[in-house]
Amino acid sequence: MYYDDKVEYIYCLVSKVACTNWKRTLMMLTGKITKFQRPEQLPVGMVHNPPNKYITTLNKLPKAEREWRFNRYFNFLFVREPLERLVSVYRSKFLEGATYGVDIDIVRKYRPHEYNASIKRYHITFSELVRYVLDERAAGRVLDRHWIPQNELCRPCQYHYDFIGHHETLHNDAKYVVDKLKSRIPDVGQRRRVADVEFPADSGQRRTSRDFLQQMYADVPAAHVQALYQLYAVDYALFGFKHPNVTG
Repeated sequence: MYYDDKVEYIYCLVSKVACTNWKRTLMMLTGKITKFQRPEQLPVGMVHNPPNKYITTLNKLPKAEREWRFNRYFNFLFVREPLERLVSVYRSKFLEGATYGVDIDIVRKYRPHEYNASIKRYHITFSELVRYVLDERAAGRVLDRHWIPQNELCRPCQYHYDFIGHHETLHNDAKYVVDKLKSRIPDVGQRRRVADVEFPADSGQRRTSRDFLQQMYADVPAAHVQALYQLYAVDYALFGFKHPNVTG
């Protein structure tokens, strides 16, 4: 979670729900960045590599101070349909991005005869990732932040959130939040400097993970899809998502 004592907000980051662009936007809203004019221009390394001198994590504060801020600040998070979010994780961490390390764990667990210590990256199938997530949950382990249920990350039943945006309506929801944050900036000069800051717009040129749902889940056993529904049951109930028909 990130917070700002001047603007008085708390943002609970949910992985694979536009979190990189949210961090970029919050950094730009500080008014301290002059080298770039738009959030999307901020390099990924500048956004994710510590230390980040523009936005601060809430966990550095004592519990009492965290709770005081939750009771007073504008608190928000963004969520995403759970099965689509898992597809997005697979595409970015196992197909397109740099090695994530979990691929090695999956191969050692399900294809031990193929494991070789000299190999730094393996191709795993989406079905194997689903199986791994379910097995980790069944074993009682804390799930990776990229596929843990979103309610377990942000605990909306414990903390009050003023706004819960959806990835499916990201453009409109993000505009509302950015306008809200700008209106809360007390310093006139800062408010003027960030007047043109907007949440990065989707170019519309890339296929979304939603487009891949049927394709990606085609090889996932129906029993595993049902188990995913159970794993994310609270997310579906709390955030109003409907189960996508991915089992044919």
